[in-house]
Parts: sequence; structure tokens; C-alpha cells
Amino acid sequence: MKKIAAINFSTSFHLLDHIAPLAYTLDIPLFIDNEKSFDLLKTLYPQVNSHLNENLSLQFLAKDFDTLISCKWWFSEDKFFLKNFYNKDINLIFCPHGNSDKGHINKANMLAYAMQDIVFLYGDHMKNLLRNLNVYKKLKKHVTIGNFRLEFYKKFKKFYDDIAEKKIFSKLNKNKKTILYAPTWKDLENSTSFFQILKKLTKNVSKDFNLIIKPHPNLEEKNPVEFYGALPNDMPSNVLWLDDFPLIYPLLNKCDIYLGDFSSIGYDFLYFQRPMFFLDPFERDKKSPSLFLQSCGYKINKGNWNNIISFIRKNENSNFKEKQKKIYEYAFGKTFELKNLKKKILENI
Repeated sequence: MKKIAAINFSTSFHLLDHIAPLAYTLDIPLFIDNEKSFDLLKTLYPQVNSHLNENLSLQFLAKDFDTLISCKWWFSEDKFFLKNFYNKDINLIFCPHGNSDKGHINKANMLAYAMQDIVFLYGDHMKNLLRNLNVYKKLKKHVTIGNFRLEFYKKFKKFYDDIAEKKIFSKLNKNKKTILYAPTWKDLENSTSFFQILKKLTKNVSKDFNLIIKPHPNLEEKNPVEFYGALPNDMPSNVLWLDDFPLIYPLLNKCDIYLGDFSSIGYDFLYFQRPMFFLDPFERDKKSPSLFLQSCGYKINKGNWNNIISFIRKNENSNFKEKQKKIYEYAFGKTFELKNLKKKILENI
């Protein structure tokens, strides 16, 4: 019987919403080396067998386990050290942390899929992206896992909805619709809209809506000068800034409208079939494969960036539900009950 552990290295607390449900599904321990992430894990995912080890090392893990799962890439150096220094040929498995249209412009990260012993893939969208980049045929092994995070949320829905209500929605006007602005970070494709629109968005936000701003943690970590320069001097009372909150589905469950750019949260939001609006900092050609998700809602061109809320108000009743349903099924494919997913994964590793 394989001895398997899940790992979440460093301060990447936003990955907890991916690795924690997976650890629960497989009934395996989850090791954390950061105290802040561990506190969030214990509070938000108490179902998980979690362990804090601030000196977490490959040597420590090799002693007791022969299979390791992470939502960050494993590199060839990891395999080399485990085999040559600790005499352990360990299975290194990568689980993606979200589904997005990134990778068409900068392909370097996608090549890392081929370095993993096993990769977990959600569905056909991810597989076809890897095919288009000539990576799929280079995969050593893959397992199709569907949307296990949604199934985990459904299983503990009341628990998570109560957390979201206390932390977020109790602070908002329940008579107003809620817009979620969830921008991605400034990656190698320069995908984020955050630095260009935040001040405009908060200045012009209408009293007709609540606005939740959920910034990607890498925005501050990777580009602190730009991040603090982009912040408005004050926030209107109907705007809620949300950080240190890795939970996604309990948040999306009660948001009425999605505003984003190239974040994987957009694919998660498809499940709810509600209005979606998109921003593209580079105004890519409309045929670009990077804009695939943006066909599920309205793209707001730069000419309207000073009036985003007005644009949303005018177009919020447009119906993209059939397209959203179709793309959601393409992205996540078959849904597995958690017990059946556990069996499938264990049979493959």
C-alpha cells in the first residue's frame, strides 16, 4: 500500500482550497511549513488531517512516504535529490490549482507538466490546451479528476456558507446585488487588470451594488510597489476588501456578478450560470485562444474602463447560461463522488 502525503510549501495559502479538499478526499495527511497557512487550514478545513512542520524537508518526507502530492510544480532536482541523497524513488504528483486560459502566450510553465511523475487534470479543456502546446503526449501519466473542489464544498455546504456569511456577507447590504472583482496576478503573460482599474473601479462604484475585491496574493508579494501604488486612498462603504480567504465556492455561491480578467476563479463561477464580465489589459485579438472563457460573458473594452459599473448595470440581464453550462462541462467533465474519486486515484498511483 502506497504511503501518500499532500504538501503545501511556503506562504501559498491560496492553494489550500485545492490541496486541502484533495487531502480530505484521499484521506491522507497534509503537511504545512508556514504558521499562517496552518492556522487557516485548521480553521477553514478542520476535516483534514493537517500537520505543521516549519522545517519541512524532502529528507523528512522521504523517511515515511513514497508518494507526494502538491499544487506547485515538482522539478527534476527534487527527483534527483530524493533518489541520490535519500535513496528513495518517490512518486511526485502535481495537481493544478485552477483552470484558466493562461499558457498560450508564455508556454514555459506548461512544459513543467511533462516533468511530473503523474499529473491530475480536470477535464477536456486542460487536456486540449496541453495538446495544442505539444505537451500532452509527453506526460508520463495523468488521471482525470473532475471538479473535486465543488463536490467537497457541496458535502460541507452549510459549514462553509456559515463561514462566508459571518466573514463577508453579513457586512454587505442584502438588498443589493454583489459584484465580485477577482483579478489574477501579474504573471509572465501580464494577465492582470488590477493595477489599471482598481482606483477607477472604487471611485465609480455605484451605490446600487455591493463590491467585493478579492486580489490574488501574488499581486502584493511579487509587485509590492505597484500594488500599494494602485490602492485607493479610501474605500466606499459598499466595497469589501477580501484577503486571507482561500475559500472560493462559498464566496461564489452568494455573488451575483463576476468581474475578472484571466483568473481561474472565472471557470469556477461558470457553475452558477450568472452574469460575467471580463477585462483584457492587452486588448488581444478576439480570436485569441486566451479569450476562450470570455465568450461566456461580456468583455469590457478599455474605452469603457472609466464606466465599468455603468456597463455592468446596462448588460447584467444578458443571458449566457447555455454557453456557460457548455464550457463548464468542457472544462471539468464528469463529476465523481469523492469516494469514487478516491478509489480511481489510488488505483492509478
